[in-house]
Amino acid sequence: PLMVIEPEGVNELETTGEWEEIELAVDSGATETVVNEGDLLGIEVKEGPASKRGVEYEVANGVRIPNLGEKKFVAYTEDGSMRKLTAQVCDVNKPLLSVREVIAGGSRVVFDEDGSYIESKVTGERTWLKEQGGMFMLKMWVQRPPF
Repeated sequence: PLMVIEPEGVNELETTGEWEEIELAVDSGATETVVNEGDLLGIEVKEGPASKRGVEYEVANGVRIPNLGEKKFVAYTEDGSMRKLTAQVCDVNKPLLSVREVIAGGSRVVFDEDGSYIESKVTGERTWLKEQGGMFMLKMWVQRPPF
């Protein structure tokens, strides 16, 4: 018989309520990976080097928004791969995953009509992206830390 074995933790996502789903738009124009304060409510916003320095970001319409701190978290992709991320917190409409940061972390990002993905240069492992409304999205789950 064929038995389905879910990646560890992923099969519990729907039932436990300890997990929060986040979809990041993979953005080649974003210099930083960013989330809104309301994203990943289980992860605390902490002061980071950028917020200490008073860093601001200029968004597409020219408005400047302040860095409010950062959220550090471990996320799992749909295929069960673990990723450690640090996202800067600011008033954005949707979470953005910076292609520049992905590349700096030792992976390549491929956008292709036959399938788009992030590939580790070390392991060759591919994390597939979903096209949604002209954007390429990475869906991940973050476990809320115990309180």
